[in-house]
Formats: sequence, C-alpha cells, structure tokens
Amino acid sequence: MFDFVYTNSKKGIDKIKNNPQLFYTILVAILIVASFIFVAERFVSIANDAGDRLINVRVGSIQDSFVSFAGDKINDPEYLNKKIVEIVGSNETIKNFRIVVKNEVVDENSDIKENQYIIIASNEIGQMGKVDSQADFLYTLASGDSNHSLTLQIEGDNERLFQTARAIKDESGNILAVVMTTQTLSQADQIINENIRNSLILLVFIIVLILFLFLRLSKIIDYMGLYKKLKEVDQLKDDFISMASHELRTPLSVIRGYVEFITDAKELSQETKDYAVKIDTSAKDLDNLVSEILDVSRIQQGRMSYKFEKIDIDEIVGEIVQSFTIPAKDKKLAISYDKSKISSKIFVIADKSRLKQVFVNFIGNAVKYTKAGEVKVALYQENSKIYVRISDTGIGMSAEEQKRLFEKFYRIRSRETEDIRGTGLGLWITAQIVQEMKGKITVESIKNVGSHFIVSFPIIS
Repeated sequence: MFDFVYTNSKKGIDKIKNNPQLFYTILVAILIVASFIFVAERFVSIANDAGDRLINVRVGSIQDSFVSFAGDKINDPEYLNKKIVEIVGSNETIKNFRIVVKNEVVDENSDIKENQYIIIASNEIGQMGKVDSQADFLYTLASGDSNHSLTLQIEGDNERLFQTARAIKDESGNILAVVMTTQTLSQADQIINENIRNSLILLVFIIVLILFLFLRLSKIIDYMGLYKKLKEVDQLKDDFISMASHELRTPLSVIRGYVEFITDAKELSQETKDYAVKIDTSAKDLDNLVSEILDVSRIQQGRMSYKFEKIDIDEIVGEIVQSFTIPAKDKKLAISYDKSKISSKIFVIADKSRLKQVFVNFIGNAVKYTKAGEVKVALYQENSKIYVRISDTGIGMSAEEQKRLFEKFYRIRSRETEDIRGTGLGLWITAQIVQEMKGKITVESIKNVGSHFIVSFPIIS
C-alpha cells in the first residue's frame, strides 16, 4: 500500500515539475481557497459587528422615542406599563423592558444611606414595586450621560445579551428615572451561524470542484498540446493552399496566352477557334477559383493586405459598370448607371483594388443571375454615408436564402442556377472586405422578381 501511494505521488510530482501550467494552476487553487477562508472570516466578523450595531441602534431609537413622553407620565405607571408591553410585543429581540427609580434608604441602626432601585413599570408581570438589585451600575452610567442610550454586552444562558439604559428627565433636566432594556442577540447569531454554515458548504464544494479540475487538468494539458499540433497542421494547410494557388496561376497564364494566340490565327477553322474560346473560358473560371481560394486563405490567416487611401467612389463604380456593358449586351440586358443625386465628388477611405473587387462581384452577379430585363446601378448620399444600389430583374431569393447568402460555399440551388458556374466563395469574400473597410451590405429580394444589393460606406471630407 505504501509503495502504491509513494509511486503515484512521485508520478504526480514529476508531472507537476514537467508542466508549469499544472504548477501554476495548483498554486492558483491554493490561493483561491486561502482567499476564500480569509474573506469568510472577515465576513463573519463584519456581520457580527453590523448585527450588534443594528440591534443597538434599533433599541436605542426605541428608548429615545419612549423617553420623549415618559417624563410626563412618570406618575402614571399603568400607562407606562401598557406602552412597554406594546413595544416588547412588536420587538422580538427585547427580553426585558423596565423603568427604574432611585430611592435613598437610611439604615436606622447606622444612619447610613443606601440606594434602592425600584421597578415602577415592566413588561414582566409581578416586577412592579420590586427592588432591582442589578440596576446600580446601569443607573449610574445612564445618569452620567443622560442624553444618550448606553449599552453593555453580557453573557446570558447560552446567548449574548445587550443591556441598554437611558435616563428620563424632567423639564429642568433632573433625572426622574432610568429606562433599562435587555435584548438578545440570538436571532442575529442564528443568521450569522447560518451564513457561516452556508459559506463552509460553499467552501467544501469549491475545494471538491478544484480537486476534480485538478484530476482533469492533465487531460486538458494533453488536449492543449493536441490543439497546438492541430493549429500547426492548419497553418501548414493554409501555407500549402497559398503556395499552390500562386503556382497554379503561372500555367493558367500560359494557357490563356496560347489560347489568345490560337484565336487570332487566320489559318485555323472557326470550329477550332470556338474550342479555343471554351478553353479560355474554363481557364478564366479556374483563375477566378484560384483567386478566391487564395483570398479565403489570406482572410482566414489574417494576411489580407489593404492599402487604404482616399478614393472617388463614383470613378470606381462607373468604371465597373462600363466593364459589364458588353457582357450585359450579349445577354440582351439593359444596364444603367444613375448618379444624378450626387452633386459633387464623394470620397471614401478604402483599398482601390479591393473596392473594385466588391463591385465586380455584385454587378457581375446581377448580370449573371438576370436572364431578361435590366440591371440598374445608382449612387446616392444620405447623411454621412454614400450608398451604391445594384438592382436587377433576376431570379430573386427567398427569405431563407437571403439569411445564408453570405455563408462560405453557399450557393442557391434551383433550376434557374444549375447552368451558372460559381464556388459560393465570392459573396463571403466580399462581405469580409466590406466589413474591413467599415462598410455595410443590405439585401432586399423577392423570389422570381429581382434583388437589390445596397452597399454603404462612410463619407470623408
């Protein structure tokens, strides 16, 4: 048994030595427990003091209120007794409430004067008229400071007690009697003990939880190591994608160069030239795919570079609209650009090439997904923002499709889109770029009617 404990203890110590994170975790756990114990002790002490002060202040205020009228009724014990009974009945902590007067008694044998303290009113039946043998000290204290309630703490039968005294004076300031109360702290102590018990239960729970976490910590550390390795693998994957994308672009450029040479050759048949055009289209699609994959990799790695500058947005949008004039004409679509609501140049802070990429994507999609009708692009200003609205009469989208539109790899699957090429990456990339340039994208669409894409950017002066 001893060998078993020793072996496992040694393994545990070795694991702590080899894992600094584990050591610091144990240290933090110890500090948490120690701090909790310290705070709990301070809480108990403060709670005790606060409870004592609360009871003292409450009873003191009761005495102050009682003294305010007791002087005028000092000769009416029945009235005073009735009031005392009412007060005690509504305050559970008060065990005894009495009024004591001092009488000087002369011993006939020795002519020595002695003070006797007679109870003239009390909540306890049968005390009136009796001598209070314990009142001497309290009476003397209250007489010395007749304007305040004075309190002493005593130990009763298995409980703590407060004895409080306050002088009753006449209009001339002479002391007529002294109000004395005895109140228990048992209720306050009970509450404090319950709090202590609950705190101890919580402490035990925390210690058990820490022990459980300690037992699980070794596995967590193993998981951390595995996570680190996965991150390294993920980084290698991203690096490979980036390298492969760059390497693919070179042969694609060569292919497109040869295709251009073939299409310009006069001695080739039209059929051959048509095949060359299809090759060029496929190469162009592949080049776009490589670009999108490269952009995705850059965004995920945080390597997407931006060169922010002051840009005339009208110039950019107008250029992109013009570039889609021929593709729109080939599809017999009308394409227009309305900037009549802009009276002067509007500038934004953006990356020029990335801004072009945004509008190429939006306007290109509008042309791509519109089989008949028109594509309208409008530029307008509202307050401190510039808006670019791209409207089409295309296939439109349902509400559910709009929610997923900017998800990575998401494409609308329908009979109308089955012959349209795409990766589902373009809009995701576009959304990331717009966000990086402090812009916002809004989509409005009706199925089989058309769509409106609104892109906004802050204006700079």
